[in-house]
Amino acid sequence: MRVIASEDAAAFIRDNGGTLWVWIDPHTWLGGMVYTYLESATERPGTSRRTRRIRSARRPHTFHPYEHDGYTVQLAYGTFGEPEELHLEYKRWPKQRVEAFWNGAIFVGDDIPPMGER
Repeated sequence: MRVIASEDAAAFIRDNGGTLWVWIDPHTWLGGMVYTYLESATERPGTSRRTRRIRSARRPHTFHPYEHDGYTVQLAYGTFGEPEELHLEYKRWPKQRVEAFWNGAIFVGDDIPPMGER
């Protein structure tokens, strides 16, 4: 798996402990549609006030470490298997954070091609 991170995202991860935790967060919508997003935080899920509020952070996860550019990405991909690419972007509003994207997309799944194939 390739980790593709902006310079701002990499700096934010390094400045906030050096580890980014990324896990899947499934949602069921009206009509039975299931969408799976990625959640991310610089603290382990369920250990901070912010992550305790996220329903999926309270579930058990199996994290897989990926070393990249002076920091570690701990990725829990569940039954999906790892993506070809994990994109990391720094966001400033409403609160500073790093968001993760599965093969460059907001939704998780094998049917999502990497950015270069779109």
